[in-house]
Amino acid sequence: MADSNVALVTGAGRGIGREIAQRMAREGYACGLIARTKSQLEETAELIRQQGGKALVTPTDVSKREQVLAAVSAVERELGPISVLINNAGAYLRKPFTEISEEEFDFQLKVNCYGPFYATQAVVGKMAERGAGTIIFVLGSETRGGPAQYSAYNASKVAQRALAESCAYEFMHRGVHAAALDVDGAVGLPRITEGAPEEDPDHFVSTEAICNELVHLINQPRDAWTFTVDLRSYWQWRPRVAARRQA
Repeated sequence: MADSNVALVTGAGRGIGREIAQRMAREGYACGLIARTKSQLEETAELIRQQGGKALVTPTDVSKREQVLAAVSAVERELGPISVLINNAGAYLRKPFTEISEEEFDFQLKVNCYGPFYATQAVVGKMAERGAGTIIFVLGSETRGGPAQYSAYNASKVAQRALAESCAYEFMHRGVHAAALDVDGAVGLPRITEGAPEEDPDHFVSTEAICNELVHLINQPRDAWTFTVDLRSYWQWRPRVAARRQA
């Protein structure tokens, strides 16, 4: 565990963010929870409290700098110094390239790049002063090369990875472990797996595996820090063979 036991998890209202927050609580962290929808955050907080953990709900739009700063201040005031930041909040857009509006493109950047920038900038200086802390950027397979119709999402995620690497070069030597967790493939959330019962379970990256990797990164000794982790399901490693041409 880092220098204190407070974690801030963005995108904690549902999905993998909720799983991450619960896992951090089980690891002994008091959790600051960020997402736009208060009711979803309350559900996450109640799950944590039922397990004996401590959680603070801070409804926040990560694309708004002033809201992020207010949330960070509230968490540090109520729970203590933030030792772990997990940038998980994200926006997702699938749309043909020629149909993407400027507003849609801008929103992808605001949530997926500006959001992590605001949150990281709000905590990294204090972490560096203490000489300890962990910041993890949760990415996706699109950071390496997005498929068709994901250009806005892909651009924002590539920007987030660049932000993570720049943060690593600037703050790793000051005691802050910055890491990019690149999850390639569909996440094995119930709403996803139940909607595809015919799929082999190996098609999905399990939520437990993702949470295990986060904990592993947080607990790495500083003489063996990892920057990039490529977490990919067994199914994703299958050879991708081009279709055979018909005679």
